[in-house]
Amino acid sequence: MSEDVFGIDLGTTYSAIAHMDEYGRPQIIQNRDGQNTTPSVVYFESASNFVVGQEAKNGARVYPDETVSLIKREMGEKNERIFFDQPFYPETISSLILKQLVTEAQEATGSTSSKVVITVPAYFGLGEKESTRQAGQIAGLDVVGILAEPVAAALSVGITSAQDKCYFVYDLGGGTFDCTVLRVTQNAFEVVATDGNRKLGGADWDEALFDLVLSKFVQESGIDDDPAADPEFYQGLMNDVETAKKTLSKKEKARLRCSYEGVQAVIFVTKEEFEAATRHLLNETLDIVQRTLDAATSKVPGLNIDEVLLVGGSSRMPQVAEGLSSRFPWPLRNTEFDLAVAQGAAIYGSGVQPAVSDGDGGEGSAAPADDLPMLGSGQEIVLDGRQVTFTNVLSKSVGVRFFNKKTKEHYIGFLAHAQDKLPVHTTMTAFTIEDHQTSVELQLYEQSGEAESQEVEHNKRITPEGVDPRITGLPDLPEGSPIELTLSITNEGLASLHAVEPTSGHELTLEASLSTMQPEELEQARGIVSRMDISI
Repeated sequence: MSEDVFGIDLGTTYSAIAHMDEYGRPQIIQNRDGQNTTPSVVYFESASNFVVGQEAKNGARVYPDETVSLIKREMGEKNERIFFDQPFYPETISSLILKQLVTEAQEATGSTSSKVVITVPAYFGLGEKESTRQAGQIAGLDVVGILAEPVAAALSVGITSAQDKCYFVYDLGGGTFDCTVLRVTQNAFEVVATDGNRKLGGADWDEALFDLVLSKFVQESGIDDDPAADPEFYQGLMNDVETAKKTLSKKEKARLRCSYEGVQAVIFVTKEEFEAATRHLLNETLDIVQRTLDAATSKVPGLNIDEVLLVGGSSRMPQVAEGLSSRFPWPLRNTEFDLAVAQGAAIYGSGVQPAVSDGDGGEGSAAPADDLPMLGSGQEIVLDGRQVTFTNVLSKSVGVRFFNKKTKEHYIGFLAHAQDKLPVHTTMTAFTIEDHQTSVELQLYEQSGEAESQEVEHNKRITPEGVDPRITGLPDLPEGSPIELTLSITNEGLASLHAVEPTSGHELTLEASLSTMQPEELEQARGIVSRMDISI
């Protein structure tokens, strides 16, 4: 058991961990509360103690300043929180969730392994993937892979490359939504197109139902105050709403009891009312489905979807299957919903082959940790006794900042676009903007919004920190002199830009800055987390 590779679904609202049992089957490992999933909520009890899970979630509204939830939505962003005079970034907070999951898994299985495969939405960009990997490192884990969630979901239902098929993965989790067209052929899993919304998920359905129940309660009771301003009322009703949402997936009506300052009422909500209040959310997912399909068919004309895999706990809602069936003529297939991704990650982890050193640092040597490949992007593993290749697409467009002389404004010119198959190697010619130019500045950017936009503020700067991004010492160039640009993005999603001024031969290479955390911040985070204990 010591060589277990744990598969982790690091979810926005709930997380899960799995491993392969003695019979070679993926098995979810229950937490100390006997539950298959753990709320992705962290409560900072003291400078040395933290609480992860249901207990932290229960007190989220009562202790809002010490509790963090939905942290997955911030991965890849430079957001700092201070708890007990210590800095905590999204990577650090996520590491606490990972630390709890693995600690409980080790206790339950008797394993001493710290090897993990962590899943991410397929539309995560370079920075979000790197942040996820760093979260594992901060937790003291050996991250042997970062795996796209739709690929993990497909593996969980026993899909192999024995038969050529095309799947559409609809993954509606608690806080994120992910769509992927996945083509499975002989010995290969190929992501054709992917899209999603990192800030759309079951939590938004909860909020809509909360507002509906609150409105009914205020109307029926005649209260002038806003009960939602009371932390205990809010937290209690939010917990009840989450239960009522599950009830409405099975029954036509849900019953909730509301109490505020001595005023009590029983509120009934029908399935029809709930679906009407959340129809705009469902339609948003269906629009993304169409957008993903359009991207896939533009790359593969005549592409046919054989089956839809329903993934994520929120995909259990009947309105999801009904909405998909009303707009798309595809057969639907249920997975284990909120458990499928962790199970698939465990299957993937069981097939990861350890790097073996040949003794002289040549081919076959183990890669250093910082060069860890992003699994699901051109990586080979062993499944059912044969080599299977996983290829991915670029989830976010990557470009260079240019200057428009007519508008006198900067804009982003994209060299690689979302849905481009990895690896990417593309070239273009840019030109100097004025006479007597002796230097050229190069700034790399990655798309940050859902859609590609040339406006600089809609993109994220990924030029490496601490590097002068200029070619200097150029001859006295006239306006319109060419600068040759080459953008390369590896199977692992690592981007580099090479620029050459042809008359002088002066050149510059920039490696994309993937991490929001500086090396000293990463080391500090490791120290902080290593000193913190899990409260039981």
